[in-house]
Amino acid sequence: MYAYIVTTIKTKPPDFQLHQTGCAPNFDGGRITLCTCKHKDRATFQPLKGQPDPWKNVWVAGFTSKSEDPSRSLAYLMCVERSFLSQVELWHALPNRCRQAKCASKFDLGDLYEPKATAKSDAYNPTHYRAPAVGRHVHSTVKHPNTWHHDVMRWGRWSKPHRLLLGQEAQSYRWMNVKMVLKLNAMGVSAHHRLYPSLSGFIDDLLEFDP
Repeated sequence: MYAYIVTTIKTKPPDFQLHQTGCAPNFDGGRITLCTCKHKDRATFQPLKGQPDPWKNVWVAGFTSKSEDPSRSLAYLMCVERSFLSQVELWHALPNRCRQAKCASKFDLGDLYEPKATAKSDAYNPTHYRAPAVGRHVHSTVKHPNTWHHDVMRWGRWSKPHRLLLGQEAQSYRWMNVKMVLKLNAMGVSAHHRLYPSLSGFIDDLLEFDP
């Protein structure tokens, strides 16, 4: 069970709506994907060590930050169906309707980059993908137009692939309003993630939100 902070999900008054301002996690196309944030964690963590896919059947939960009101609200929960090693691999694994809904060259919060034919032989080279619109997409701002390259390239000086996570269709949940929050200090004052040995241990750290 991997729980982490999603800084781009904000709480809006007056009824504590949960609003996504970033591209990860992405909720479009009927599936939840986590592809464009927590690159280091997805590249280096192996929740199920010794498995061909160390993220398969691992639960992932995203919370708002400590500064939001209420603090650390549960925004989504998914059980990972499988993980992928590259954008081109995930693109071709999804049905067309789903990948088009997540396409970064079409939508400002898209998290999938449409591969060109050359991406099959060079999957981690950003020039082999269709770029998002500069100044519109959250990872291609006018000041930093090529931030999206990190979503395609391998991570770090070790050149590790950061696995792209796809949630199971039947066991993926998103909350539009705050319903549950994490217990105080369950993740530490300044921590941004926590690995739990079991889903039950994670659930024990949740509290119903009473506005």
